[in-house]
Amino acid sequence: MNNQIELFKNQLENTINMNSEQFSNNINNQLTAEKLGYQNSSNETIFKGSKFIDDTFKNDLDVIWKNNGLDFEAVKAPLFYKGTNGELIEVKDHQAIINNQNNNLLNIPKLQYTTLQLSAIKNLVSQIRQYTTIESISNIDDKKFIINLMVDNQIQEVQKDDPHKLRLVIVSSHDSSVSCHISFFHTRMFCFNQMNKLKQSQPLIFKHTRSINDNVSRLGSIIDWNKQQFTKSIEDYKLMVRKEIKQEQVKEVLERLYFDKWNGKKVCIDRTTKSERDKSYLDLVEVKQIKENLEKEFEQNGRTAYALCNGINYYYNHQQGASNIKDESTRARIRMEQNYYGKNSSIIDRSKELCMSL
Repeated sequence: MNNQIELFKNQLENTINMNSEQFSNNINNQLTAEKLGYQNSSNETIFKGSKFIDDTFKNDLDVIWKNNGLDFEAVKAPLFYKGTNGELIEVKDHQAIINNQNNNLLNIPKLQYTTLQLSAIKNLVSQIRQYTTIESISNIDDKKFIINLMVDNQIQEVQKDDPHKLRLVIVSSHDSSVSCHISFFHTRMFCFNQMNKLKQSQPLIFKHTRSINDNVSRLGSIIDWNKQQFTKSIEDYKLMVRKEIKQEQVKEVLERLYFDKWNGKKVCIDRTTKSERDKSYLDLVEVKQIKENLEKEFEQNGRTAYALCNGINYYYNHQQGASNIKDESTRARIRMEQNYYGKNSSIIDRSKELCMSL
């Protein structure tokens, strides 16, 4: 907890000029979050494969890369199988991708597969360091990578003592699970909720080193454009703060958000007789937890559309996870992946749209 607040303190002091009273209010706000029962940490903090980076002084990128296990190459190797007589036969249409430092197998793609090296991503990061500060790096078994950067001088308050920051996230993989791409998010610093993904005028997807090099020159303008989108998104949340809602509107948002999960479905009420009834949105695990979240949110922010949006987001950022997965580090990794490039990102975006429509 103390390490997180110290990191939070460094980020604030180096991204915006705050007087001592403002700074004290923001630190107290973090402690208030903990007292109210909020999980005062991000998935990156919990997942053991993530490391927070103190990049206040734009440290040596080579050292950062090495310390996070990103200084290897994913190299191609022929693939063989054992024949009926014990002879080795080469696979003609697939190849192995291995870590050149420890020979661990990373992928078995088709021969046409092009490997995007981490050195190319390092070059990409070096080109945008004048605008950003590295916050954390998540290395998932040398196969998937999430690099979190905070866009410098981009912290804005939605309401008093409720700062949000703009983040640039680079995702890539060696196991074909996700294409290398850049996304922009903003995070509520009070409880580390990842809010909506900022919509891009053009997709930022890189399939090979050349595509990265071709796009480096326009990254500055892309970041500037997203700063404007960030400000617009902050204004959206400010409108939500002023929008008081009734219980019927909470019901409307949750029903519409999860419509496909309950509409037209049945739920068993007696396993012996196999009797059923129509399923309701209230039967969903997500909704049961979100309704508990809303009690805290309404206490903190009043009965507003903003509180509703945060109650939903909190579930996907801190609570979602299959009951059969007991290891919290694994649960945090799954949430992190789903939030950055999986289905959760779309649900979070949709929840904002619904809350804005109230």
